[in-house]
Amino acid sequence: MPVTRFRFRRTADFTALRLGRAVLGYLALVTSIITMAPFRFQWTPAHGLTNIWNWSDLVMNVLMFVPFGFVYQLTRPRGAPPDWPRVVVLGAVLSGTIETLQLFSPTRYTSLLDLATNTAGAALGAWAFSRLARHLEDDTAVQSLALELPLMGLVYQLIPLCWLIGSGSEGGARRIFVLPLAAFAGAILGTVHAAYLAPSRHRSGYQDRRWLVALALGWVMVAVVPGARGDIDLICAGATLTVGIALLRSIATTRDLAASTHRRFELPTLRLVLPLFAAYLALSSLWPLDAVTPTWHWIIALAPVQVELTQPAVYRLLEHVAAFTLAGYVIAEFYGRDARGLREAAPRVAVWAGGISLLLEVARGWYPDTGASVLLWVFTVVAALFGGWLYLLQRDHVKALVERRRLLASLAASEPVVSRAA
Repeated sequence: MPVTRFRFRRTADFTALRLGRAVLGYLALVTSIITMAPFRFQWTPAHGLTNIWNWSDLVMNVLMFVPFGFVYQLTRPRGAPPDWPRVVVLGAVLSGTIETLQLFSPTRYTSLLDLATNTAGAALGAWAFSRLARHLEDDTAVQSLALELPLMGLVYQLIPLCWLIGSGSEGGARRIFVLPLAAFAGAILGTVHAAYLAPSRHRSGYQDRRWLVALALGWVMVAVVPGARGDIDLICAGATLTVGIALLRSIATTRDLAASTHRRFELPTLRLVLPLFAAYLALSSLWPLDAVTPTWHWIIALAPVQVELTQPAVYRLLEHVAAFTLAGYVIAEFYGRDARGLREAAPRVAVWAGGISLLLEVARGWYPDTGASVLLWVFTVVAALFGGWLYLLQRDHVKALVERRRLLASLAASEPVVSRAA
C-alpha cells in the first residue's frame, strides 16, 4: 500500500478514535450518574452481593450498554472486524467499576448478574454494528449508514436524554417527553436515509426502506424502551412515531433531492426538528406547569435548601444539563461550520445557549421547588460548549473521510493495479 494512502487512512482512523472516545466518555458519565445517584456513600461496604433480579432490570441492563459497543466499533479503522476482547473488557470494566462503588451505597445493590448483562449489552452493540456494516459496504467518504455525519451525532445524544427522562419521571406522565425526541430521531434517520441510501442496482427501494425501519426500531429499543420504563403504550407510541416520521421524511427528502441539484439537507432538517426540541426543552424545564407561585426567587445552589435532592430530582437536573449538550451541538451545526476550532465556535455557542438557559432559569424562578439556579445555568453553558466540541470533532472526522476519498480516487486513476490489490 502506498505511503500516502496509509497516511490518509490513518488520519481518518485518528479522527474517528477522538470522536468515539469523546462520545464513549459522555455515555459513561451519564450511565455512571444514573446508576449511582444520589451519591450517598460510606467508608465500609453497606451490603454484600444480591441475587435478586427481575426481567425488566435485566433487559434495561443489556439495552443501556448496547451503545457502548456500537460506538466503540466506530472508533475502529473502517472495515476492521469487532475487537471482541476489548469490547468485553470495556463493558466489564465500566460495569465492574459501577457495581463496586454501589457496594458502598446504602441505596444501591451490587449484582454479578448486572455485571454479566452490562457486558453482554456492550458485546451486542459491537455485533449489531458489524452486521450493519456488512450489509452496507462501500468506500465512499461517508458510509451508507451515515454514522459519521454530524447530523447523526444528534441521534446518539438523544439516547441518554431519553434514559434520563425515564429515570426522573417517577412513573408519572412526564415520561411522555420521550415522544418529541422520538419524532426528532425519526426525522433525522429518514432524511439521512434518503440522502445516503438511494436505491442501487443491488437493492430495491423496498429493501432500503426495510433497513430504515430496522434502524428506527433499533433506536427505539435502546432509547425509548429504557425511557418509557416498561410503559407498553408509550413504547408502542414511540415506535410508531419514530418509524412513521422516518418513512415520511425519507419519501419527502427523496422527492426534494430528485427535484433539485442542491444536496445540502442538514440545515433544512434542523429547522424542521428544532420546534420539537424547543417544545421539549421548555416543557421539561417548567414541568409541572401548574406549580407556579406569585413569588420569584433565585438561588446559587442546584436546589432550594428546603428541597431534598432525591434520585429523581438529580436525574431531572442532569436531564436539563444533557439537553443543553444537544443544544450546543445544534448551535455549532448552525454557526460553527466555518470555525477552525472550539476557540472560534465557543463564543456563539456560549451566547446562544447562555441566553436560552437564562430565559428558562428566569421562568424557573417562579417555581418553589427549583428557583432560578445560578449553578445550574453555569452547568448548562459548560454542557453546551461540550456539545459544540463534539460537533467539531465529528466535522473534522468527515473532513478526513472526504480527503481520504479524494486521495483514493486519485490513486485509483493513476495506479489501478495497486488499488485493486489493496
